[in-house]
Amino acid sequence: MLVPDKYDVCSGLDQLVIIGVNYHQADAALRGNFAVSECGYAQLTDEAGRRGITDVFVLSTCNRTEVYGIARADELTALLCEVTANPIAAFHQHGYTKHGMEAVSHLFNVAAGLDSRILGDYEILMQLKKAAQFAKTKGMLGTLLDRLVNFSLQASKRIKTETRISTGTVSVAYAAIEVMREKVKDIPTTNILLVGAGKFGCNVAKNITEYFPNATKRITNRTQHKAQAFAQQYNMGVVPYEHLPRIADECDVLITSTSTESFSILPGFFTTAKPRLLLDLSVPQTIDPAVKTLSGTTLMNVDEISAILDHTIAMRKAEIPKALSIIEETLVEFVAWHKLFLHRHFLGEVKSKLYELSEAHACLAQNNNEKDVTDARIQKAVKTLAVDLRTHTAKGCQFIHTINSYLQMNPS
Repeated sequence: MLVPDKYDVCSGLDQLVIIGVNYHQADAALRGNFAVSECGYAQLTDEAGRRGITDVFVLSTCNRTEVYGIARADELTALLCEVTANPIAAFHQHGYTKHGMEAVSHLFNVAAGLDSRILGDYEILMQLKKAAQFAKTKGMLGTLLDRLVNFSLQASKRIKTETRISTGTVSVAYAAIEVMREKVKDIPTTNILLVGAGKFGCNVAKNITEYFPNATKRITNRTQHKAQAFAQQYNMGVVPYEHLPRIADECDVLITSTSTESFSILPGFFTTAKPRLLLDLSVPQTIDPAVKTLSGTTLMNVDEISAILDHTIAMRKAEIPKALSIIEETLVEFVAWHKLFLHRHFLGEVKSKLYELSEAHACLAQNNNEKDVTDARIQKAVKTLAVDLRTHTAKGCQFIHTINSYLQMNPS
């Protein structure tokens, strides 16, 4: 992990805050309590706007729920707890808060998959992009947060390309395949039911289709037309959602990847005694844990499924120093950009003054045909000033130096 103090030269980030709950401190059930639905995303950003917060976005995945914002930590904590109906005390017990460059460093590690349950999990990249884009469409992603996300994505893409930290197909969706290979004896004759037709369900379906092409595969979803489109794409049968209890009893493998507030798969669904594998990839969990008491039934949640991949992570750990080096380089670039961002108004004022001088100079020289040359000289002067401001903050001296430099480029 990077040492944030190394980058604390980047003043002006004191109001940048991350609050969150992740797999380090909370199990799947508790994370499920803090998970933010698509409706919750809108509710949180809308309420943030009403409270005067103008920069905020939410990242909610199976492994974490985090709120990023230019605000006070207690404001973001209250928003999250209200939207997810949790007491603030529960967040303080299991959550975390990060400020300034510590928050910046954390985001870079999240984007790179270094803070994922499965090291190098690249799925987080699209989840982060989607979260930021949603906030942007709501008018809640200001310049600072927008550029911060872009810098973190830039580092993540470099890590993906220049290291082996994401080598191979290692994800929770793939882990489900490994579990099936281990626990199901005759895959070609297996009856598989997939519950949920969302993005995560798509990843599971792709793997099942690729690795078990001859198994019987069916899909059910609360929205029938979505299930039909999904089934057509992945060559699966469609089961009406109201038939779920009966079809669940028939299946040998049932995989859920849905989002519900209560258990939707119950022990009463299973009346036939036979070996059965249930994989609950949902957060919150959708399969009642009581099904474990049924004879022949094996139930695993997302944490248990992820754990089987631990032995494959060892080779990726060797790539961590390379990934951290890339993050460090990109953080330096972000700090440099942010310093200019802090001085953007000053640079604009200097540029305006230079144009005023150029107009006076043009009158004295009685030459009005040098607009392109003048523009280039002003751009050069302001660019030089911007570079100087990265290491020197004495604006008065820098201003005088820039004026003198410009005048030297414009002899009478």
